[in-house]
Amino acid sequence: MPTSTSVSATAEAELGSTLSTNVTDSGSRTWIYVLNEGSVDLTVGDVAIRNTTSTQFRVVIATAGTLIHALRVVGVAQHTIAAGFYGYVLQRGLGTIQVGSGASVSDTEALTTGGVEVGSVIKFAAGTTAPACVFGMAVAGISASGTGNAFFDCRG
Repeated sequence: MPTSTSVSATAEAELGSTLSTNVTDSGSRTWIYVLNEGSVDLTVGDVAIRNTTSTQFRVVIATAGTLIHALRVVGVAQHTIAAGFYGYVLQRGLGTIQVGSGASVSDTEALTTGGVEVGSVIKFAAGTTAPACVFGMAVAGISASGTGNAFFDCRG
């Protein structure tokens, strides 16, 4: 049985299967097993989205500068999952996320896809960013081009 940090070239679990872990004083985390079907490695803090050509849990890294509906966001990588490899991404709980170079985020700000770099997020800006794209919230300030703590709840 794979752990939340297992990465392999062949499937070790059913795509879409979940794994729960607990972190002292940070609560439970739900991980979901995926195939990184893209040509780019997922690294710590990268947002993984459902590949539109698949009904299975085959993911690609979120596109730079593109708002993606929250229902398509599957999870956020907490370790490297190479292109073409299987592994778990964090679907729900407190974890690390990558902020794009466009601007920093403050604690309690809602997060969406659409950061300047692939896989990165931006803060929700009422009136300019679609609320249906919100999938997380920063729990501490995160500088532009940095990684930091956020709570996310991905439904993809």
